[in-house]
Amino acid sequence: MSNLRARTRHLLLGPDDGWAATLATGPLAITCLAIFALLMHALDLASGIRMMLVYGISLEQNPLARAIMTDGGPLGLAVAKLGVVGIGVLLFVRTAHIGRPRLARNCLLLAAGIGLLGFTSNLVG
Repeated sequence: MSNLRARTRHLLLGPDDGWAATLATGPLAITCLAIFALLMHALDLASGIRMMLVYGISLEQNPLARAIMTDGGPLGLAVAKLGVVGIGVLLFVRTAHIGRPRLARNCLLLAAGIGLLGFTSNLVG
């Protein structure tokens, strides 16, 4: 079973020292990806607040964001969103520091992509 697992891992992920495994997994690259993910979510936040203030809260697709915006206003939404995203990004950076930089890189890229998706969806409304 262990041999099958090793072969499958090598087939799907490639060698552990290959270029794809080590691309953007250094400390500087992880820091840059973390900043990029935070920036994408900050853009999502700014465009979402603008959209809700100009066109109304009903256009926001996230019911939790609508509730926070209704109860706490733009500042409450900013604190909640950046707090949650900041904690997530810090966990990903910590994951890289304890020896899983490829996992951290992939998670940070996914987080940045989600922020970018939110930013662009706010521009469509």
